[in-house]
Amino acid sequence: MNKKELIDTVFHDTDITKKEIDLVLTKVLETIMDRVSNGEKVQLVGFGSFSCVKRKLSIVSNIATHSHRAYNPCIKFSAGKFFKEKVNIS
Repeated sequence: MNKKELIDTVFHDTDITKKEIDLVLTKVLETIMDRVSNGEKVQLVGFGSFSCVKRKLSIVSNIATHSHRAYNPCIKFSAGKFFKEKVNIS
């Protein structure tokens, strides 16, 4: 499912316009990204939490371009209890 399909689904289940849904969804996603990028944990009870995990810096090589760069992945999502139950994850 992509963003447009999500907006369409919410639109058909509510009395809210697609434009309003898109605005709210965009703002929610921007807020989550802003907070996590600032090192905060965003927790949506029952759904899950987003956080930034500090990991050891590693150097990544691109064989095609012969370039190297530092890579420090830090985004983490942990599914909440309700989410896990909904998709039957133990």
